[in-house]
Amino acid sequence: MKKNIFLIGAAAILLSGCTGQENPEETAVKDATEEKSADGEVRGMTADSKSKTEQIPGEYKIHAQEVGHAQPASDPSEFEELDHAKKHFIPEDYEIRVANDNPGNRVLLFMDGDKPAYKTVLIKNQGLLKIISNDKGLIEETKI
Repeated sequence: MKKNIFLIGAAAILLSGCTGQENPEETAVKDATEEKSADGEVRGMTADSKSKTEQIPGEYKIHAQEVGHAQPASDPSEFEELDHAKKHFIPEDYEIRVANDNPGNRVLLFMDGDKPAYKTVLIKNQGLLKIISNDKGLIEETKI
């Protein structure tokens, strides 16, 4: 009887180790460490970063819900992300709207008429800035 229990337990351990499936939690941790290794570096649109944006649909898009809640910016000169945005477009050419501004992050929309052309997302506690184009998706991600 003890031999049978031992054999069943050993077989279960062997079979569970041979499934070839990765633990999804370990995969997420690997992806997160790869993202953190680029701290302080400017990431442009490369083939590698395009594949990452394709894997996460909607992450680097400007959503209609954001446009609906956005309010015109009263004093755009106070936004530090505008200096970085000038590398990619001229912020003064667009109407600047604040979609979200709380202690954790700030989302600015740059409107071309009633359509958003660009979006900046500043994660304040990490000093991380993402600049997103309505046409191209993520065009820059940098530490500021």
